[in-house]
Amino acid sequence: METKRKYEKPAVRFVTELDNILECLYEVYVSDGVLLLVGEQLSNTIIYPFLCMIEKKCKILDLESLHRMLWKIYMVSSAKEAFVSAAKIELQPYLEENSN
Repeated sequence: METKRKYEKPAVRFVTELDNILECLYEVYVSDGVLLLVGEQLSNTIIYPFLCMIEKKCKILDLESLHRMLWKIYMVSSAKEAFVSAAKIELQPYLEENSN
């Protein structure tokens, strides 16, 4: 006879660091960026959830402005590290105080 256990919420809170999100965003820009160039809606791509995660860490910036800013950085970046570094610099004025 099995006993049902009551669900207990985990005590550990996961916080996603901006660096990790930007690295993932770079990768999906590489794979799905072509969809944006042919006119696919942003919300229909895998890029969208990563932008939403970054948007939650920022104040003032809406999703479209955020995407335009990061897309421009992606288009001139030679490598993932360059993209992450440049994006962090551009996002710095918009980041919430308590975000990583």
